[in-house]
Amino acid sequence: MEESQYDLGVLEDIDPSLDGGFKIQFNKEINIETRLIIQNLMVRIQNANTGPQEIGTLEQIQVKILVQGDQQAFENLKIELTSETDLFFNYISIIDKENFKKIKEEQKLTIEYPQFLQMLIKLLSSSHKEPNHFFCVFFMQQDGAAKLDFIENLEYKFMEMLSLKFSSATEETMRQNISFRYNFIKAKLQFVQNRLNDITSLIKLKNPSLLAQLNKVSISSNQSQSNQNVSKYMGQSRKNNNSSKFI
Repeated sequence: MEESQYDLGVLEDIDPSLDGGFKIQFNKEINIETRLIIQNLMVRIQNANTGPQEIGTLEQIQVKILVQGDQQAFENLKIELTSETDLFFNYISIIDKENFKKIKEEQKLTIEYPQFLQMLIKLLSSSHKEPNHFFCVFFMQQDGAAKLDFIENLEYKFMEMLSLKFSSATEETMRQNISFRYNFIKAKLQFVQNRLNDITSLIKLKNPSLLAQLNKVSISSNQSQSNQNVSKYMGQSRKNNNSSKFI
């Protein structure tokens, strides 16, 4: 077990997100509405326009905020967005002092660069804890450009509190990130398996009859789940056959 814990720690240290001396300050799954903006989408309605259309879904997005340098006087701030349901969903925004000045002027912010980190964490935490009052919308374009809007629901209108530009990660960055996440999950799975083996050995030593009972319950549960899956599949298959246009 100690060896597995050590392996997990080593893997965390080689996270490619940390390259360049970045340190993680926030790392949490947030429900974000993602919208794909499609240019010149053909809409099958008479006399319809061919302007931009938006297709949106609510997804759990892993939001990671990192800073380069000291937390109180960082040089650069990086935001990474990834998804466990789509390994190739990988967007990055890097904001330095000059970029922040432009954001501050355009969006009329009243804070300075050192407070920007805490502002982001507060906005994301509010979206996580109060999704009916605060929420995020992520707009993606087909060319890889994107933006993340932080919205507050004021009951009678929606107010945009902050908008940040993102860009799709490079293929090499995606490859490194996917490789890291795969190896990390694999190591966690091995850790859980080792822990399960330890518990099994302990129960076998202390109470063999209890282990036999647990095994029976596990087998019964697996068989029940398997039967449910088969029934569901057969029911769906009959439904598809009955709705065939050739019948």
